[in-house]
Amino acid sequence: MKPSIVILVILISGTTIFSAEPAPEEDYQSLEGTWTRNDQDSKGSPIRVEQEIKQKISTLRIYDRNGQLVHSHQAKFQLQRMSDVNVFTFYDLKVLEGPNKGKQQKAPQSFVYRVKNTQFVQAEGLLRNDKKPLRTLIWWKVKSPVPPSDI
Repeated sequence: MKPSIVILVILISGTTIFSAEPAPEEDYQSLEGTWTRNDQDSKGSPIRVEQEIKQKISTLRIYDRNGQLVHSHQAKFQLQRMSDVNVFTFYDLKVLEGPNKGKQQKAPQSFVYRVKNTQFVQAEGLLRNDKKPLRTLIWWKVKSPVPPSDI
């Protein structure tokens, strides 16, 4: 009888340890602002990707090498904390600009993330049911311009 009680306690505590909890407001605040990273398009040409995060909405914009907007989408998101990782889940994605303008993706997609100082690390393909290939993206926070001081 004692071994079955021990197993039950382990199972119950194990599910508590690995379940996700809603993130506190401070986690959302740490992501607020504009983030940027450089990448390449499918032909190898350089692109700039910007992500503006505010009020639990993420707006992503992709610019080509000439600075022209080639894609934009917006999605709602929620944050969760697990024992050792943070999870970012976006949903209700709507394409605003580009060849797929008007398309929508309602299904949620999640990734592991970390924010440290001015760096936002996004790691895809790590969660149990994530079918995406393993990929890590590093975003850098865009500093707001400092207004000139009146002397």
